[in-house]
Amino acid sequence: WIHHLGRHAVACFLTRGDLWQSWEEGADHFEGLLLDADYALNNFNWLWLSCSGFFYQYFRCYSPVAFQKKNDPNGNYIRRWVP
Repeated sequence: WIHHLGRHAVACFLTRGDLWQSWEEGADHFEGLLLDADYALNNFNWLWLSCSGFFYQYFRCYSPVAFQKKNDPNGNYIRRWVP
């Protein structure tokens, strides 16, 4: 399980933030790992966040760095869960 804002940050980072990966690859990866995966929601969210569909806020990109600084300024989550 991962919070939806965490999913947004990952999707933006992978598709248009830095790595420029296909949204379909991210959707497939998440669908295989998430316990709460829903095919329609997962694919639409990846399509929407990659700005491949109809998205009028193309300038809005969730940053995994800024997201963590805002929600976990001491880095406790990263230290515990990211090797």
